[in-house]
Amino acid sequence: MSPEALVGVDVGTSSIKVAAFDEHGSLLALRRAPTPTTRLGAGRVEHSAEELWLTTCSLLRELTNDLGNASRIRALAVASVGEAGLPVDRRARALRPAIAWYDTRASAEATWWKERVGADQINRITGQSVDPHYGVNKLMWLRVNEPTIFRATRHWLSIADFIVLRLTGEIVTDPTLASRTLAWDQRSRSWSKELLHEADIDPRLFPPVVDGGSAVGRVRPDAARSTGLVAGTMVASGGHDRLCGAYAVRSARQILVDSTGSAEAVVVPVGEFVERTGEEAGYVACYADVVPGQYVLSARVGYAGAIVDWFRRLVGDSSRRQRVDSQTSDPDDLAGLAELMQQIPMPLDVSGLMVYPSFGRVVTPVWDPRTAGGAILGLTLAHQRGHLIQALLEGICYSLRRNIEWLAGLGAPVGGTLRVEGGATRNPVWMQLKADITGHTIEAVGFPEPTTLGAALLAGVAAGVYPDHEAAGAAVEVPYTTWLPDSARGTRFAEAYRTSYLPLANRLLEIGQAVPSEASPSPKI
Repeated sequence: MSPEALVGVDVGTSSIKVAAFDEHGSLLALRRAPTPTTRLGAGRVEHSAEELWLTTCSLLRELTNDLGNASRIRALAVASVGEAGLPVDRRARALRPAIAWYDTRASAEATWWKERVGADQINRITGQSVDPHYGVNKLMWLRVNEPTIFRATRHWLSIADFIVLRLTGEIVTDPTLASRTLAWDQRSRSWSKELLHEADIDPRLFPPVVDGGSAVGRVRPDAARSTGLVAGTMVASGGHDRLCGAYAVRSARQILVDSTGSAEAVVVPVGEFVERTGEEAGYVACYADVVPGQYVLSARVGYAGAIVDWFRRLVGDSSRRQRVDSQTSDPDDLAGLAELMQQIPMPLDVSGLMVYPSFGRVVTPVWDPRTAGGAILGLTLAHQRGHLIQALLEGICYSLRRNIEWLAGLGAPVGGTLRVEGGATRNPVWMQLKADITGHTIEAVGFPEPTTLGAALLAGVAAGVYPDHEAAGAAVEVPYTTWLPDSARGTRFAEAYRTSYLPLANRLLEIGQAVPSEASPSPKI
């Protein structure tokens, strides 16, 4: 008899994935497709709501065919990018395309929050920095720029919430996605009356909130016909993709998890909300985890795969550029760097260049828009592509080290081991650089899709396959490859980090906004 399956759906930055697992976390079937994305210019990026749904339906039909029997599926849950969202009307219909998480149109709204409430108070309430990307800013932008749509809006939904709505007819979210709106009070675990009152926004525009791993509804007959799922299949609440992935790979342990996809973040669980001013926190986010009652500290290392993909598009071989320009590339698929990695001088050593890897988006712990523009220092006519790609990877790793040190200063249990998930784990040069520069032992996770697995585990909790979240995490044996830091190289990297990388943010502050951030194009990720 075929084993029961738990399904996770992940609506990510560059691709949508659906995967089925057995109760031990073994992959049974996987399907993926590019995330439908429209780039409008001037920092504006959107996703057609209907195309998101139709792509998810198509992938689920393929998945159920792969499984051979849709009745094997015990439950499913949906994870998604955090800050993206869209309005729906009183009949639960999408009123416009979803606004991508990295869309920058709501800069004026972010400035309003700083001036009206103050970044420190917002950090104390929400655990987040003030950033144009958060959902409440997008909603406020609609009120000013698309007032007819705003007046028709009955709920603002994150992407995962919208897929759950189409599957079940239920309007609901979870604390991790609620946290990415900048309207969720971490201490009271409710929508912030104070912030929404200041913004003159009705709290009822945001959905009810249930813990990740809660049963929220059943697949409706019309959704069953579209997806190939069996009508009545349980649908559970999932969460923010980054936290679902971290949950899957940490094996119910309190360890650092580094997620390296289009963007990179390092996440560590903590037992309670860390209430600090923005300056004290370094704008490292502290918000609800997918495990009920638990929180995470999440440091924004910055763009990772997006920087690599940018470089690959600009200076890679012409055939590669053609493939990327046709939008068939996936920045999260970081294993296919062989043609560039082969150009890095060997044996591996310090590149001699220094990169500040913000590249259009502020990174923690220095939270100032004047540091948003990336920098590459030390270039000469003798440098070749291999030196540049290594320097970019080094800069990303220096940012990782800086954020680990900051987390340690906040009292987080950083230890000496860093568990890494994402496409970069299959890249040996990148993994060795992570080890050498951070001084941590790197455990490169071998799961092909940790985010979908995390969502599937939450579905299993809701369905009673596991007694609780800890048992679900412990049920999975995490395969990984170990990378140890080289002490001699580590000493040289540490010197470059101390003398060149650490002072670099302050140097960028001195330069100021020589190139206005508004003039920067949106990243092609």
